[in-house]
Amino acid sequence: MIEKNKFLDKMNIKLKLLIYNYEYQILILASILSGLLIVHLSNKYFLHTELYYAVFFFGFFVSFLGFVLEYVLKHFKKKAIETSFTFFLQDLSREYKSTNNLSISLNNITTSNVYGSIDTEIKRIANRVSWGDDFENALSGINETIKSPIITHTLILLKTFKESSIPLDRVLLNISKDISIFKEETQKKKYFLNLYYLSIVLFVIFLVVILFINIILGNNFLWYADQDLITRIFFDNFLLYMAIVLSIFISFIMFAIKEESSFNFIKYIFIFFIFTILIFQIAVPKPDAESVLIDTITYMNRNQLEQVNISEVIALKSISSKYILDKTYSNNLYFLPFDQSECGLSCAEYAIFVPDAVFFDFEIRKSDIDFVILYRVSLKKKV
Repeated sequence: MIEKNKFLDKMNIKLKLLIYNYEYQILILASILSGLLIVHLSNKYFLHTELYYAVFFFGFFVSFLGFVLEYVLKHFKKKAIETSFTFFLQDLSREYKSTNNLSISLNNITTSNVYGSIDTEIKRIANRVSWGDDFENALSGINETIKSPIITHTLILLKTFKESSIPLDRVLLNISKDISIFKEETQKKKYFLNLYYLSIVLFVIFLVVILFINIILGNNFLWYADQDLITRIFFDNFLLYMAIVLSIFISFIMFAIKEESSFNFIKYIFIFFIFTILIFQIAVPKPDAESVLIDTITYMNRNQLEQVNISEVIALKSISSKYILDKTYSNNLYFLPFDQSECGLSCAEYAIFVPDAVFFDFEIRKSDIDFVILYRVSLKKKV
């Protein structure tokens, strides 16, 4: 009878250890099986009813519920360990000093239930130690599922002081003090690491804005203007200089946070610089004469301007009045050379042929919804 009771006690201990070690796996398995059962029942009994899709998707939700619960439980337990584990070690140190027995000390602590969501873990540690397991092994077994850096740090210190002659109560007390410093350093590392990645994210956001700059600005800016206006050329150049300055600043932040060598600082600047130039070359629209004329005419229509002069605009291809009309929804548009500006419709041209790249000066005149574009080869620039 006594042997039978011993056997049952051993089996009970093994069963508890199995549940302790695989509780999250059991939770996930139960969740998946329950979800699949609900899906099966929905196909069997609710297939032709209005509740079918609700029950079916509820089954899928239950299947994934175990994974969600595992993440949530581990997250809250990690947070509880960060706040309560030092107090647990201090209380254990005090109890061990008075009892000189680790198992009794742990059992005395578990009766208080003052450690929040890690009370269960502490009771498990107490149970394992009472069954003859080592405190370090019991703590390590708990950490296999939670993976708390604080418990990992505690285990390292316990191994370090294991062979020393320092009493366990003093070891536990010193570890609790060390953990407080460790938490502060960990928080600083997290802060600087977040700042490190945030600086990269800010730069990426800035470059994304540049990628969509043409959609954001559209034709709200003139490409060129003789008036005192902010032009697209000025704005794009301003953004380029800002991106370069920002890349240097972010490179310095990354270099300072990582505490790396000066070579890495130069490397970061070089990488960001090349990346910025490539983005500008690929994403920022180039001011070709035909595009500039379309944007300028749209700007004139929006702001009801009668005349705009633009100079030194590069033309890389022939300019078609029909294409510009289709893009600007104007009634009529034709070109005139500057020296034939008084000639009128009899000298009108409906295309400017550009065999090679050349710079032009334009004067765009508006009458109702008709446009006359005077042009000449720029005298200041030659390609």
